[in-house]
Amino acid sequence: MLIIVGTSPAFGAESQGAVSAQSNYETKCARCHGEGGKGNGMQAKMLFFMMKMPNLADSTYMQTRSDDVLFQIIKGGGKAGMPAYGLKLADPEIKDLVAYIRSFTKAPGLAKPTGASR
Repeated sequence: MLIIVGTSPAFGAESQGAVSAQSNYETKCARCHGEGGKGNGMQAKMLFFMMKMPNLADSTYMQTRSDDVLFQIIKGGGKAGMPAYGLKLADPEIKDLVAYIRSFTKAPGLAKPTGASR
């Protein structure tokens, strides 16, 4: 008898290998936030009367969100039904996703506070 043991994508991201931030965005985010992050994805259009998706391509809005805040929202979920992806994406994938989202505007995140080094 021959028994073949292998991995299946159903067992998590580790078995699927590295997935690009763009691919993660397209499969997990674009349906609500839209391809370019403007908040005009298919589900956003269907739910427009209940909630408004943030425009991730708006540099003014994005300058009010630090990378850490974006990371925590993606990992733990957010207001108005934003799902948590902490169990589906590894921390490095979430960091790459934050960087990809930043590419919509090229807007830097909020500066991190520096220590009292004077």
